[in-house]
Amino acid sequence: MLDTFLNKLWYTKKGESYYWFYLFISICLLPISGIYFIVMIIRSILYKYRVLRTISFKKPVLVVGNSVIGGQGKTPLTISLANELTQRGLKVGLVASGYKSRNTSLCNVLPDSNPRDVGDEAVLIARSTQASVIAGRDRIKATEKLIEENVDYIIHDDGLDHFRLGRKMEIIVSKKKSYINTISDNLKFCKLLPSGPWRSLKHLRIVDANREFVDIEYDTFQIIHPLKKIKIPIEEFTEKNIHLVLGIALPHIIKSELIEKGYIVDCHFYDDHHNFNGSEIKFNDNNPVFVTMKDYIKLEKYQNKKLWILNHRNKNKNLINNLVDKITEI
Repeated sequence: MLDTFLNKLWYTKKGESYYWFYLFISICLLPISGIYFIVMIIRSILYKYRVLRTISFKKPVLVVGNSVIGGQGKTPLTISLANELTQRGLKVGLVASGYKSRNTSLCNVLPDSNPRDVGDEAVLIARSTQASVIAGRDRIKATEKLIEENVDYIIHDDGLDHFRLGRKMEIIVSKKKSYINTISDNLKFCKLLPSGPWRSLKHLRIVDANREFVDIEYDTFQIIHPLKKIKIPIEEFTEKNIHLVLGIALPHIIKSELIEKGYIVDCHFYDDHHNFNGSEIKFNDNNPVFVTMKDYIKLEKYQNKKLWILNHRNKNKNLINNLVDKITEI
């Protein structure tokens, strides 16, 4: 429920219900954001003047992360970069935090690993790439373990503010244009956590690394029926009454896109990385149920014939190629 409240707090647009209420809450949280800002400044100074130590590695380490909390496209970008590097004949290692999983130590992730044990994003990465994937909260030890496997490049899915982790490049996914006119955009002083969704500011990036800010673009949806092995553009899908079941950050982005396409959407939103038990996709009708690939990884075992996977078509081929060209030069 906290995720749902924060999404409304940060991304309610002017003119929407309760906008002024969330604006008031955002302003009330400003003192805490001020403390957060001071802590970031002190921490940055300690690392800049090497009071706190950054660990460097023999192999190039890349960190892909978001400027703000969740829903920016860092994991799809991580997957695309890993696949392009692999196609160029390079061996890639990937580190995921295993967020909200039961795992408390380092764990090699396989395509059939249990997402409850290693994290849904880690399993998604393992299924979508040929990389060696490790889930674990200790990013230093995870990196060292991948170096022992003699990988050429190590990519961290998230971890921008883990300053102890040395890196050759930071790839920071910027905000999408669909956030314009939200509370955190209109009131610049409401940006930082918890008043706003921003985790850090550009001028506080003190890590000695190449830095790329990217704006991910996606085409319209494809939808996939995993049991029937069907993949079609969403424009060819004729049923307009759907259930939308999401356990992701910023689900209203997908909701808005579907409504714009003329769908009548029955929404069932859960916290990011929600552990589904199967009851969430049971309805007393025959309407299709739309989920994301990240959610389907946890719903796959229930073999629900009404499930369709929403998948954005990627428009970033040139961006990926340009980033990988820069990666291979470091």
